[in-house]
Amino acid sequence: MSENRAGRSWVPLREQPAGVSKESQLIQAESQSRLRKSGYQELQLVSCEFHEGVLTLRGHVSSFHLKQVAQTLIRDVAGVAEINNRLEVAAALHDHREDCDYA
Repeated sequence: MSENRAGRSWVPLREQPAGVSKESQLIQAESQSRLRKSGYQELQLVSCEFHEGVLTLRGHVSSFHLKQVAQTLIRDVAGVAEINNRLEVAAALHDHREDCDYA
């Protein structure tokens, strides 16, 4: 961690939390690279976290299709044994609220 002239601390974007292995960093980087190269702007904002063989996807997408596309893009990343797809579909959340009876 470094300090700027005002004395405030900042963390460089590439700096990983203590305890994150080099392998985990590489798998996360490869996964995020695939998502960014997909051509879908929404997938560029998806975060990837790798721990003990499990790659977790987090963020928001507008459709179930994009949720599946994200998973498909990373399914064969070396070292990933399991994918935990925690992407939230914003449209589905909105539709669910309209179906609820609040009266």
